[in-house]
Amino acid sequence: MSFTNYLFSFQGRINRAKLWLFILIGIAWEIVIVTVMMASFGAASVSDLALGHATPSALTLGMTGMIAAAAVVLLFLAYLYAAVAVTVKRLHDRNKGAAWLLVFWVLPIGLEIAGIAVAGVGVATAAHDQAPQMSLIVLPFVAAAVGVAIWAFVELYCLRGTAGDNRFGADPLAGKA
Repeated sequence: MSFTNYLFSFQGRINRAKLWLFILIGIAWEIVIVTVMMASFGAASVSDLALGHATPSALTLGMTGMIAAAAVVLLFLAYLYAAVAVTVKRLHDRNKGAAWLLVFWVLPIGLEIAGIAVAGVGVATAAHDQAPQMSLIVLPFVAAAVGVAIWAFVELYCLRGTAGDNRFGADPLAGKA
């Protein structure tokens, strides 16, 4: 499998080791993005923005800054695309379709948002002395989100793929012990 196919194709299967390798690629990609930002905006401006401090130097982009910001957005989108492609291939190795991304990625986020929304409505309508109890409403949503995230981690990063060929292709570990 070529490097381009590994990062940007949705076809085939990859084993756990290649998914873990993608974590290292992601770290390197992030270093590139931060380096581009620091070179364009200056280290002080980047740290001010990261900490939420809107200093004049952090907000002054200019043409170079706008080009760098566009480059950062494009790098992030390329990384996101690659993350989806690599994860889909790992799901294929577990004999699961791409729709499982909805369960492993979208469901935990949706549960978190639902918990925050329910708690927000509860806090807004509750009396002042009931507000601490509203945080207990969030707990089942957070617990469910964490449960799904743990399941996804075990499924994708810990369990071996389907032994032998499956509907998505040949076993990436075929012939290896």
